[in-house]
Amino acid sequence: MSYQLIELDVQATDNIACPHCQQLIINWQEEQYIQPCEHTLFIAMDIGFEYITDEFEQTMQHTVDDLHANDDQLNMFAELTASSYPEFIIMKSDLGAAGYFRYIGLTA
Repeated sequence: MSYQLIELDVQATDNIACPHCQQLIINWQEEQYIQPCEHTLFIAMDIGFEYITDEFEQTMQHTVDDLHANDDQLNMFAELTASSYPEFIIMKSDLGAAGYFRYIGLTA
């Protein structure tokens, strides 16, 4: 497990771009605001996943289905950082509700 955490200083309604290719991963101008690029491993919130690649899910200690079934006991950040994926970046941003965050995982 080797990840780099980048805490974004953005509002919950701001777009978020991939630092590699500059594609807007979170794009509020689109009806489907989740727009993963080729570098995106996952897009998660403290309350569950919005997107995840099979490649990343296979490195997690619990499946997405297990996590969603037990979301009342979920610590998303702990689950993500316990992954055995070799190297990745986690961009953390405010979700707009007190104490809740969005996490965007990207290849390093």
